[in-house]
Amino acid sequence: MGKGHAPLIVIPGLFGSMSDEIIPGTGGWSFGLAGMVYEPFVLILETMGYRRGKDLFICFYDWSQKIEHSASHYLAKTVAMAKRQTGAERVNLISHSMGGLVARAYVQGDKYQNDVDQLIQLCTPNAGSAPNYSYWAGGELPTGQKGKVNFVHFYMQWYLEYLSHHYKGNRMEVIHRHFPGLLDIVPGSDYQNYLIMKDGSNRALLPYTHMKTTNAFLDSLNAERAVVDQRNIDVTVIAGTGAESIKYLEVVPYKGTGAWVDGEVTAAAYTNEGDGDAIEESVFLLDGDHYTVEGTHIEVLYKSKDILRQKIGR
Repeated sequence: MGKGHAPLIVIPGLFGSMSDEIIPGTGGWSFGLAGMVYEPFVLILETMGYRRGKDLFICFYDWSQKIEHSASHYLAKTVAMAKRQTGAERVNLISHSMGGLVARAYVQGDKYQNDVDQLIQLCTPNAGSAPNYSYWAGGELPTGQKGKVNFVHFYMQWYLEYLSHHYKGNRMEVIHRHFPGLLDIVPGSDYQNYLIMKDGSNRALLPYTHMKTTNAFLDSLNAERAVVDQRNIDVTVIAGTGAESIKYLEVVPYKGTGAWVDGEVTAAAYTNEGDGDAIEESVFLLDGDHYTVEGTHIEVLYKSKDILRQKIGR
């Protein structure tokens, strides 16, 4: 079975899966509200000749948990199921946003079964994403683009509010206990310094090495990223551009306790070299065939059709 004819596994991004495991009462696994984002994308893949449940499979996973957990408990099992059902020895992975990190955790892991031909990433923050520091450290993003609707930021604010109301206790302790996967997408060392500390009239970048909020998962994953090439996996990385995206966060010393351990976010610095959530530099940290598509974090899914047809079309 050639690279373009291997069964295809779609790994959605943050908020792309819903089940009782994430929010009690929501039922079995599905896209949930994110269906309005991912169902049209699945239809695009079906126009290329794939058939859902036959040679096109969805890897739903509990994105609230650590990414390595999602890779071993969900993706590895989906890959095994796709191979068993189709008789194929290898599969192609097409991943969006956080899903690309789940894919990397699998193909770079010790339990990898040498069964992936292609890894395609769309808008995956391989070095992390700056707004996630604000969500992890303070439970909110005080700065935002006024008048603009951002799907990821909207759902992040909603989910953090849900956790705060559903579980009793300190807001930050609840978020850290019930959403540990959030720490896996804050910037790692390869993102470079991104917090601008404002103390009185002084402003200076806070060194990552001096921060309490660090990303051990991404630091380890990226230190070993050459293994993807060594395992002969064909990599395609697609980044969005032209959408105002947070690159730096301005912080001030926090006088309280239990939050904002590296500074309280008060402002942000933006770049147009991103998709509104992930900046190009972060996405392109992983080597491979690099493509830039004009569009937001969601629009890139649909605007990449020609690239995907070239890579995996039938």
